[in-house]
Amino acid sequence: MLSFDMSNMTIFVKNGSVELFEILRDTNIGTLNLFTTADCVSLASKMMYTLKKLKKLILWGTYSGRCTLQLPETLQYVSLQKVECSAEWMCTLLIALSSLDHFVECELWDVVLQPC
Repeated sequence: MLSFDMSNMTIFVKNGSVELFEILRDTNIGTLNLFTTADCVSLASKMMYTLKKLKKLILWGTYSGRCTLQLPETLQYVSLQKVECSAEWMCTLLIALSSLDHFVECELWDVVLQPC
């Protein structure tokens, strides 16, 4: 799979596993759409930085604590859709996005911050 150009593909993951994310490691997918739990996103994060052509990341779900996403340098767009998260998680996500050396569009759709 590593030799195929999958940059025009969108992968939708509802319940990911270590095995699934190992299959996706080092591939050229263009968009990753995660309808998952924080644990699943944490698993995805361990390989996400290896996605050589990942341009779009779409997240759904509930997140708390610190955002531990390891973002690839190719990321250009992040969308949070129907997300409930802590202020700490949101702040660390924004810091991670600002550490990339280029413009990243970040859309927030129906985002609710959890009370402190």
